[in-house]
Amino acid sequence: MDNRRYLLSRDNSMVLRGVAILFIMLHNFLHISIFGFSEENEMAFSSSNAMSFFDAISSGAGFWGEFFSHLGWIGVPVFVFLTGYGVSHSEFTENSEIIEYIRRNYLKLFALLLPAVFFFGGIDFLKGNIWPDLFKRISYLTMMVNFAYPVLNCNPGVYWYFGLTFQFYLLWAFLGKRMNGKKMLMWSVILLLVLFCLSAYEFPVSLSIFRHCFTGWFPVFAIGVWMGKRKYNWFYSNYISIWKELLLFMALFGLILLMSRWMVTWVFIPIIALAWFIVMEMLLMRTRYLSDVFRWIGEFSACVFVCHPIARYLELKFFAPHFSMLIVNVGIYAALTVVIVLMYNMYYQWVLGRLLNKRIK
Repeated sequence: MDNRRYLLSRDNSMVLRGVAILFIMLHNFLHISIFGFSEENEMAFSSSNAMSFFDAISSGAGFWGEFFSHLGWIGVPVFVFLTGYGVSHSEFTENSEIIEYIRRNYLKLFALLLPAVFFFGGIDFLKGNIWPDLFKRISYLTMMVNFAYPVLNCNPGVYWYFGLTFQFYLLWAFLGKRMNGKKMLMWSVILLLVLFCLSAYEFPVSLSIFRHCFTGWFPVFAIGVWMGKRKYNWFYSNYISIWKELLLFMALFGLILLMSRWMVTWVFIPIIALAWFIVMEMLLMRTRYLSDVFRWIGEFSACVFVCHPIARYLELKFFAPHFSMLIVNVGIYAALTVVIVLMYNMYYQWVLGRLLNKRIK
């Protein structure tokens, strides 16, 4: 019996991370205007962006370029889900354990983000405008800058996710004992309704803050906690044949595309996207070579998350003006990301070994 089909093991989660981080990487590179792809609908819904996306793919434009540009952000729910799945196994009996839990998780995020803040601060200095964005960049290290979006937002905006993750750690540390299944479901429904109302009635600032904070992603987090509390995960039951998995994979993919057309269905895309990624992981686990590749990428996903904006900046600044072919630019971007990640990972392992008094692998 193949036990990996029953539990969300470390291998399963790493493959999920590897696939999701590639989606996020490609999305953050392709959705910028220089490549002419349709804009995203991640933090808010724009019917014009949705129409541009469907017009582009129906006209015969590059489907995958348009897809990753417009919908590549659906990799984010995977990391939110895995955060929920991971924290569900953390239990506290004393206040000192809660404080230590918060301290360790904050230091992990702080150590990961700090060099990137220095890098982009250095870019500001070379441009001669360090002071306007200096406070904004430092504020990212508080992990609470999300509550000031879009006021404190600065380029690159990718690092909002670190605050989101830390807020979930805080939420679980202080409210984990009270977050049973029924209450989490109730709050998920309420928050989805709030998201729907903020989108429908166009409150841009409130919607931006809601979506950048834990409030906008709580339903996916709740699913992760709920699954983490179960002894087995039905997504990994071995009675599903490869043909059923392929059929489910294509059906969910089509559903994601369809749901991205209207705001009322767009609200639920993160949940459907999560199911799609899990089915994708099930398929990848059937092929040892592919699963090994994505597992290896997943091992470095934290560093990839913080490093790919650096690689994007370098590629667009120094290489994009000289190469017109998109595939060449993507290849250079990927190569730069790998090089930076490998160096960054050595730093990260070294500093965590001293901050946390143990080696994080």
